[in-house]
Amino acid sequence: MPRSTRLSDATLIRAVLAQKPKTTKFIACHILNEYDGFALTVPKKLAKRAVDRNKIKRLMREAYRQSPDTEAAQAVVLRLRKKIGDKTKNKLRESERLEIRKELASLRLRK
Repeated sequence: MPRSTRLSDATLIRAVLAQKPKTTKFIACHILNEYDGFALTVPKKLAKRAVDRNKIKRLMREAYRQSPDTEAAQAVVLRLRKKIGDKTKNKLRESERLEIRKELASLRLRK
């Protein structure tokens, strides 16, 4: 993913996060139509292991990359909203990974 698509301005990210999100069990997707860019948040509080946080970020980037492009500019922030690994000693299991992948596919990241 090119650097030009990343959101790095903190005030812009706050503005996007202020928007009402589309939510699924694990993922919240905030969209603001005036700007263009993409950001991810996977808090350490919700995914303890760095390996799991990186895996979830990879899944989010893949979902964004595979979503169809539009001409309209959109700022998208994806965030993890539910703790993973409650029953598995804080480890991301295959079933959760597949469920997150399915949820990301069902979200329409770019309208």
